[in-house]
Amino acid sequence: MNLYDRMKSLVAVVVIGVFSSATALAGDTAAQHWAFDRSTFDPSADPCNDFYQHVCGAWSNTANIPADLPFASWANYFATKANDDDLKKLLLDAKPIDDPEVSRLRIFVAACMTQNAATDRDARKTTQRWLARIDAIKTHAQFMAVLRELHAHGVNAFFRYSGEPDIHEQSRNRGDILQGSLGLRRLTYADKSTDADAERTKYRKHVTRMFELAGITSANAAHDAAAVLQLETTLAAASLPFFDQFDAAISEHSVKSQELAALAPHIDWTGYLKMVGQPTERALNVASTDYLRTVDTLIANTPIQDLRAVLRWRFLDTFGSALPRPWAEEQQSFAAGSLKPTARFEFCRLETLKNLGVELSRQFSQRFIGPAVRSQATTIAARVRDEVGNSTPSFTWLSPVARAVTEQRVRLLDLKVAYPDRWPESGDFPLSKTDFLANVLRAQEYEQRRSWARTRQERHRDSWETTVYPNEASGMAAARLVIPNGFPDQTTNSIVLTAASLQTPLFDATAPLEVRYGTFGFLVGHELGHILENHDFDAEGQPKESWSTADSTAHDEQTACIIAQANQYVAGEGAHLDGKKTAGENFGDLSGIYYAYTAMAKDLGSHADDKGPDGYTPAQRFFVAYAQHWCTAERPDFARENLRDDGHAPARYRTNAPLSNMPAFAHAFSCANTAPMVRPAPTRCSLWGLALP
Repeated sequence: MNLYDRMKSLVAVVVIGVFSSATALAGDTAAQHWAFDRSTFDPSADPCNDFYQHVCGAWSNTANIPADLPFASWANYFATKANDDDLKKLLLDAKPIDDPEVSRLRIFVAACMTQNAATDRDARKTTQRWLARIDAIKTHAQFMAVLRELHAHGVNAFFRYSGEPDIHEQSRNRGDILQGSLGLRRLTYADKSTDADAERTKYRKHVTRMFELAGITSANAAHDAAAVLQLETTLAAASLPFFDQFDAAISEHSVKSQELAALAPHIDWTGYLKMVGQPTERALNVASTDYLRTVDTLIANTPIQDLRAVLRWRFLDTFGSALPRPWAEEQQSFAAGSLKPTARFEFCRLETLKNLGVELSRQFSQRFIGPAVRSQATTIAARVRDEVGNSTPSFTWLSPVARAVTEQRVRLLDLKVAYPDRWPESGDFPLSKTDFLANVLRAQEYEQRRSWARTRQERHRDSWETTVYPNEASGMAAARLVIPNGFPDQTTNSIVLTAASLQTPLFDATAPLEVRYGTFGFLVGHELGHILENHDFDAEGQPKESWSTADSTAHDEQTACIIAQANQYVAGEGAHLDGKKTAGENFGDLSGIYYAYTAMAKDLGSHADDKGPDGYTPAQRFFVAYAQHWCTAERPDFARENLRDDGHAPARYRTNAPLSNMPAFAHAFSCANTAPMVRPAPTRCSLWGLALP
């Protein structure tokens, strides 16, 4: 009996958490009354001509975009709304609750939500104290002292130090010196286009205005803003691209503590390393020695006034929306651009995530997701992982050694689904009911201390403390579980699938099994695709190259088809997709849909083509669910920006391109061989030599 048949008789309901959110468990009987939300569909579009338009045509209109957002993804929009509804119950409920952690969360949010003259006075005192400390800098030694204080509170001026996994020893962490923060995207500083020039001008005016609000004269504020832009331009030119920061061949530079003085002699490393607790006997890693040399040159040669301006700006930019209202409103206005400013609760939700992320993630996960849904999702994730493991021996273009290592890595891959069983420690620092900025500063100080302490602690493979980089805010995985996403972690040979990714409609526990494979199963397969591409680490998360030069060459030949297909895609205004830049994500999409479909087809067996009362077969539901979770409406300027800067392809391509390579899709919708959604066999991309179903 296959999984589908076994689950036919299963009808159960699980009550999750204090607020009694009820969700039906998986099962065909329980899902009989389930139906697609057809509000996204364009029935006039032939699924065999443009499947994205058929499923998403009614959603892609910009009228569906909320006024405060540049785009709206149907699945993420409703998942986020569901998350926000749950978080409002958790964070804004005035009823007393016998849970100290929830009480702390509510105090933090209440201080954030309250904006009046009294709270502004408290925040202004805190702000003026910090600005006075910065403006009092007269010497290089004073500059270094304030730089240390700011770093201790999460202000990443010039560079930052973090406790990160030691890729050379799986059982411990190490100190990493990483790039500092910039106010604009890295490429914007050197971009000569009219749009980029306008963006820089707007940014300079914003920095000027924030300085004027600090009591600086207009002339001096303009001078200091120009200095900030110039220094950031220099730092951006020396910065590594985002993905290069995680490439061991580029970002590994082991340096002994005493050697830092020779690399960057104008930084007081003695005081700095003592502050962060770097073990004197241990080497640390400098992600980019060129970047650190650039920082050192700037610190040595930049006038004190300009160095003060950079520190002042990093403080104001880091904490902008938590500052008194004049600053906060200016910061929010700049961030929103032509959009409506974010609602206060949305801002406070994000600030809670960034500052009390472990506590928020724990409460959300346990109250609104729970063990039953996690168990369902883990079962699907394990099935998709099995299909990946089963396929690896067929990658005959890889050498036997590389194939064996790849299979072992997949078989032993750890699935970190929803939330950890062992949570990181959380802080007990005092929280003010009125001074929100003080709360943020205390929380960031605790977070920095926790990060630095990792360099003196053992590392465990089941840890969720790896740093992840969602769009909303980078941070520790265990503190980012209210953001729907998945992340590969090669240093522990695992993938993290967050609790929020199990929220409807990304994971609908009441939906038929094939629908959950088409959404969540795809996410698992996509992240596993990234694991397949990783050949620098072994099954234990230790750095070990498993590919020969011949393997790498063969890999390039295998992915050439994916790159060529993407290069042919023409987006809005005639711009072409960059196949090479998006190759990794496009491979993840192709592998994700392949492995999720294969697992689903095996579980359903002969039932995959059974037409249900909704008029769909399970195979059709799988593909519709996959497409619908991509339904996206984008403002034109945001779409142009993403096409230029993002490593992900547009939603229409991510839907149609993988499916057009799959004969199973053509079979499911009875598409003619000449249909646009059916690629001729000679132009069809395979999955590393495996013919797609």
